Amino acid sequence: MTKDELKALGLSDEQAAKVAEDYEKNYVEKSRFTAKEDELKAAKDESKTARGELDKLKKDHKDNAELVKQIDELKAAADARDKEHAAKVKAMEIDSIVEKSLLGAKAKNTAAVRALLKLEGAEAEDGKIKGLDDQIKKLKESDAYLFETEGTVRVEGLNPPGGNGGGTPAPTVQQQFETAMGL
Repeated sequence: MTKDELKALGLSDEQAAKVAEDYEKNYVEKSRFTAKEDELKAAKDESKTARGELDKLKKDHKDNAELVKQIDELKAAADARDKEHAAKVKAMEIDSIVEKSLLGAKAKNTAAVRALLKLEGAEAEDGKIKGLDDQIKKLKESDAYLFETEGTVRVEGLNPPGGNGGGTPAPTVQQQFETAMGL
């Protein structure tokens, strides 16, 4: 939770700051947890696949030259899977950082804003993407409708008694009765 969300729940600035600080130290974002969980699943699948292939090799091949060739092919396939897995993890990390940044910038539709960002060759470093904040800032200036505004919007016009902008309190039951009776 952000400090603003905690303040909205009725916590003081000091309490909100302490809770936010504790949250950053002791808890992991769901997106980071999911990324690590996917990484673990992929590693387990890789290990299971490798064991199965080695067992098959033991059974199928007794000729040493053919076995060496098969092992080299398996090593190349494992290296390719490792590279693919590393690319997926990197993409998930970048997606997580972008999503967190867009939510922090109060984007109304993160998918629409993400489409306007230039993320080719983006590198995640210490939980941030270089230049992402600048891009979001420029988008806030050029396409402000994609982000929630900081202030409240005030519509001028007729405001009924007791409404938000009327400035007068709602009439009491007795006042309404007197008005209806013409008193």
